[in-house]
Parts: sequence; C-alpha cells; structure tokens
Amino acid sequence: MKKGLLASSVFILMTMLVACSGDRNVTLSSEEFQTLVTEGFPSPQIVTVDLPATARATLYLQTPEVIFADSRKTVSWVISGEVDLDFAGKFSSGPMSLVLKGNSELNISPQEHAVFLDNVTISSRDISVQSELVQMMVLDGLADIVAKRLDNLLLFPVSEDTPLAALMSAKGVGYRIEPDAIVLTSLNGG
Repeated sequence: MKKGLLASSVFILMTMLVACSGDRNVTLSSEEFQTLVTEGFPSPQIVTVDLPATARATLYLQTPEVIFADSRKTVSWVISGEVDLDFAGKFSSGPMSLVLKGNSELNISPQEHAVFLDNVTISSRDISVQSELVQMMVLDGLADIVAKRLDNLLLFPVSEDTPLAALMSAKGVGYRIEPDAIVLTSLNGG
C-alpha cells in the first residue's frame, strides 16, 4: 500500500512537471526513478543463459538498485538473486546466491511502453560457489554471457496515464543523467 502511494505521488509530480513546462522534459530524482523500478520490476525476473559445455544457468533476479553514474548516459546497478547451474541434465548446482554489479545505458521503448537495460557490462559478480567444477564454469564463462543476456532486461513498464508515456512518440524519448537526477526528453522536440 505504501509503495503504491509513493508511486502515485511520483506520477502526480511528473504530471505537474510536464504540465508546467513548455518544453517536453520530465526530471526524476534518483529516488523517484528507483521507486519506478521497485514498483515495476517483475521480481524475480528469470533469465536463462546457455553456457559452454552444455551447461545452462538460470538466474532468478531480484529488483535492481539503480545508481546514477558519472556519465551522462550510463547508470550503474546492483542486482541480487540466485543462480542454478545445470550440466546437461546430469548435475545441478542447486540455488546459489548471486550479486551482479554493472553498468548500462537505458532503452526507453515507446513501442513496448517500458524501460530496459541496454549495452550491459558486468563489473563484478559475487556467487557463493559450492564446487570446483561450478567455480570453473561460473568464473570462466558467466559474466560476459550473462551481460549479453541482460541487454533488454525490463526495468519497469510505463503506465499509459503518466507523463513519461506522454513523452513517448514515434521518435521516442532521450535522456541524460545529471547528479542525482535523470532528465527525460521527447525526441520530437516539442
């Protein structure tokens, strides 16, 4: 109930910002953006990754913590969850805790009315590894392969009745990261 009220407050604030501004910008603080992620991220989000040697990893990702980085286009994030490795159906690692840290851009998709991670780079991973075989598979193959699978990971859907949805059009929405805020701009210029 509290989360819904906070998200509603964010959307009301966004509506007022768009209505009061002649330009087509919406500015969200890092806390407001995180609220949208917390409300909209389908947790756990299941990602399946094919690894070398007929192994498969299934990741059960919890809601990410999004941090605005020092770049105008890049966000940093931390995603915790679990990973289960299956080796050709003959051996399973069982669930292991997982924490991924990385950087990415955002893809604000008007076609899907959603915000996704894009161009993902994993900077560190912490996996509670239980065997040497699993450790070899995880440490040698997981980070780069998982980074590719996290491209287009849904952060949150954009509700139709929000100012962010109003910004979306055939040409979409651009953004820039500022200290402690994100500025979303209509690419139609007006």
